[in-house]
Amino acid sequence: MLILRNWLIIACLSFAQIGMSADDSLKSVAAIGVKGHYGFVILHSQDIRPIGQSCPRGVSVDVSWHKLSRNAFNSCLCFPRMGVSTTYWGFDNPEVLGQGVTSVFFLEPFFRISQHAAFSFRSGFGLAYANKPYDEITNPDNLSYSTRLSFALELGANLNYHFSNKYMFALSANYNHISNGGMKEPNKGINYPTFGLGVYYYPEPFQFRKVVREDWRTAGKKRNMFYFWISGTAKQLSGSAQLKRYPVIGVNGRVARQVSRINAINLGLDFLADGAHREEIKRSGESVDYLKAGMLIGNEFLLGKFNFSQQFGIYIYDPYNRDADVYQRYGLDYHISQKLFSGIGLKAHGHVADFLDFRIGVSL
Repeated sequence: MLILRNWLIIACLSFAQIGMSADDSLKSVAAIGVKGHYGFVILHSQDIRPIGQSCPRGVSVDVSWHKLSRNAFNSCLCFPRMGVSTTYWGFDNPEVLGQGVTSVFFLEPFFRISQHAAFSFRSGFGLAYANKPYDEITNPDNLSYSTRLSFALELGANLNYHFSNKYMFALSANYNHISNGGMKEPNKGINYPTFGLGVYYYPEPFQFRKVVREDWRTAGKKRNMFYFWISGTAKQLSGSAQLKRYPVIGVNGRVARQVSRINAINLGLDFLADGAHREEIKRSGESVDYLKAGMLIGNEFLLGKFNFSQQFGIYIYDPYNRDADVYQRYGLDYHISQKLFSGIGLKAHGHVADFLDFRIGVSL
């Protein structure tokens, strides 16, 4: 499925504050990790079945930082870690899918199980380079990606064991996605779950210490939030080999209510003007409106200045009716100030990305 890692897509959760006490002077500690990955490609569309069942293998190097302050812990009741993960992938089909490299920025909150063990979630977004894109003559079977440079998304769950004060094992299960966000066709995407085993080194020792929890409801922050933004991107006609892209403009809004320290439930509205659909209608000679509107419901993670939202939507106005009636939205926003934010969003129908957009908006 397109996201996830479709994400957006993501993700965005907090970091591992491992090893902090009330008088701890450290605010963060660095970590370096190496991990091996093995998985399989999901054949989510009949169009990509010619590639067969491929089993990607990868080796990643992570450079990250764990937050150690009490404020970091209180923001999510976890020990957040953030960093950059760079992975070399062999997709087990060199003639069609080739090889690739992904580099993603990730956020990973750690939840203490014991002094030596913790469970963590990871959400990451970044770029991917793959060396065998679709070509009508030389590589017609690769309908998964058509540009060398694409977007990479990652979602994962990890079991971490601290076997010394400087080393930690990590056993992971990830869902990975590579797509150009609908910028160029064909773009079925590569969706591949993987299992991983790695080790992390911390130059400064630490442990998973207990921290006294504070009641998030006493912080005095408002629990109801309103967001309004405009979004934009460009995409090709579906199934077209033409390089021309058409604008996609959106006016969006959502209301959210915080229900826990890091979670809020939300309701939203989408209004879209899809220029690619407008061109398809024009070429077909039909006489229908290309505008569409949708209603959404979902969840968002509140992570300091970051918000990571996931929503399921249904079209309430879609005369063209080209796509499925339901869709998903993933968004990663950064609050530049108390009221102004910017970010990226991904819209998908099932396993296939519709487009990746960029947004700027206000929160009230």
